[in-house]
Amino acid sequence: MNSFNLSITALHRLVVTSITLIFISALSSAPSFAAQEIILGDYINTDTPSPESEPTKVSTNIAENSDAVTTTENSQEVILADSLGVDEDWLWLKSGEFLIGNIEDLYNDKLAFDSDDLGDLKISWSDISRINSRQLFTVRTINGEIITGTIALEDGILIVSNNRQHEVIQDELMTLIAGLETGANIWQGKITFGANLSSGNTNKLEYNTNAELSRHTTASRIKASYVAIIGETNNVQTDENHRFTTTYDVYSDKDLFFRPLDLSLFRDPLQNVNSRVNVGMGIGYQFIDDGDQELEMNLGPSYLYTRYEYTDTQLNSSDSSLAVSLTVDYEREIHDQIDFELSYKITATESELGGYLQNTKMNFDIELTDVLDFEITFFWDRVNNPLLDVDGMQLDKNDFRLAFGLGVSFN
Repeated sequence: MNSFNLSITALHRLVVTSITLIFISALSSAPSFAAQEIILGDYINTDTPSPESEPTKVSTNIAENSDAVTTTENSQEVILADSLGVDEDWLWLKSGEFLIGNIEDLYNDKLAFDSDDLGDLKISWSDISRINSRQLFTVRTINGEIITGTIALEDGILIVSNNRQHEVIQDELMTLIAGLETGANIWQGKITFGANLSSGNTNKLEYNTNAELSRHTTASRIKASYVAIIGETNNVQTDENHRFTTTYDVYSDKDLFFRPLDLSLFRDPLQNVNSRVNVGMGIGYQFIDDGDQELEMNLGPSYLYTRYEYTDTQLNSSDSSLAVSLTVDYEREIHDQIDFELSYKITATESELGGYLQNTKMNFDIELTDVLDFEITFFWDRVNNPLLDVDGMQLDKNDFRLAFGLGVSFN
């Protein structure tokens, strides 16, 4: 009986000891379980009790406190800090989501963000709650102040750190670009090439090229493009069209900009245009920029000069006059990998020089890889009062072209 009681007592002690060990083990593993929940994306905000007599506040800014062991409230940021690469940034949205990738720039209250998983994104600046980055950025405020340094956003305040900390209210930030306003980081471009070759009863060679280059800073923008379409059938020239355009814009605020230079060069000998130069200036405004689509217009005076390929007794070798130009640029993201672009320009000049000169370019950009795109481009040129051809016959008012090509992008 005594032996039975001793066995019961020993068993009772063993059970109590096991329960105690399990309880201690559960307590010690709780932070690990919570960390797993955070890593999986179940962002649970819990309050960690602390003695009322000893209130503590730990910085949640990774740029300031990347090695600190903090409370459960910001333990997810510690996990991010440990996994964040030196060339990666992260955003915390007001919806509770966060993204890891690279901040590219901020224009018109839209932050361009490159995510490895989601691709290129444009996020409304007002939807961002926090930013942490170890990169160098150049920012411009609405009052024209330009600051360079690392950035961190929290509680509606953007802190730019260099030799000291500069505080910028989130709503007062105008533009932001990655890196310094020098070097290759402010340039980006694309080169597209397409060709069509046939032989037999008809020997035909046609090729087209399109090159685009742009430069963005916190206060200005330069855009340049060159388009060429060359065609030959049975050793006879059937197409020769060249167009070069460049614009220079200076921003006065987020939507309004001044264009001190708007230059266009055009050549098409088959349309009796040896060279046409249109140089002007204007005022532009960004009407729409919601992340999915952009719409801007520019209006201003210009000077038009045309040199003809061939002349007769009734046509001078060249003519010039004043003109007025209106430009409309529209972009829309149709799909994650398909972009649509429309560029339209109309120039009103004297009737003898063509009257209304219109140029339209529609482009579908299909992303194949990060750097390679397939492009379908439609061109429409219209001259209200066309010139005469070499035989003295009036040329057609409309000229249509459709081009296909592969494009390579670079930053």
